Amino acid sequence: MQKCTAALASLFILAGCNSTPEADTGSVRLDSPEVHSEPFHFKLALGLDKGQPIPKGDAPLGSNDTGLFINAETTLGGGFSAKYQIGKAIKATLKYQLFGQHAETAQTGNISHAVTLGYLTDTETGLETKYPNKYTPELDKDWKLTQDLIDIAWITGYRLSPDALLYGSIFYQTGDIDGAYYNTRCKDNYAPECAQSYFIDDGSAFGLSISLEYAFTKYFLGSIEAVHSRSNWFNRNEDDTLVNGKLTFQF
Repeated sequence: MQKCTAALASLFILAGCNSTPEADTGSVRLDSPEVHSEPFHFKLALGLDKGQPIPKGDAPLGSNDTGLFINAETTLGGGFSAKYQIGKAIKATLKYQLFGQHAETAQTGNISHAVTLGYLTDTETGLETKYPNKYTPELDKDWKLTQDLIDIAWITGYRLSPDALLYGSIFYQTGDIDGAYYNTRCKDNYAPECAQSYFIDDGSAFGLSISLEYAFTKYFLGSIEAVHSRSNWFNRNEDDTLVNGKLTFQF
């Protein structure tokens, strides 16, 4: 999501600092359906997460925005795992493998199924100015929004070889946005007493993903995925297809 810090110099606003409230919590999935059966097996990952920001009102769609993410995942035993991710949004996920061989015994031809339940939250701020090339502070508005989502998914995988796993997911997200515009001349921009107006929105997204995971070594894995989704925020339905990837260290 676009962010911008307003800068004042000689009574004008630097061009290019204008932004509009946008919904974008990223698109990355990359949840393998094979879970180690024993507790306290860890994965640490770093990757790229693309997103399609959907702006409020009739502002045109911008280009896809790519961000970094990191996550840590641990198995809990009995086919359960928990993951915490920081990136375009903060995401906490609980996963359960309900069918197939577990990660430590999975052989070529293994078919696995898992389900996930996740919670995402993201807070963004920006400056909306009607005339970005003129100093007109009475028309400028700071904005702040918080986006909260519940995410559920069904994941199915097929082990192509001891080192390669192909899997895909069907997912659905639902949640809301709470936001407000603020007086830019308040000392504390986002204090409640500086709020000029509020906005709320209920939205959702659903889609499909297909992913390939490859183990370069016992401890080092690489993954790539394509995600197609349809999102509805601010009464705008938008379709997008994006590609994400990550590198994982497991132990």
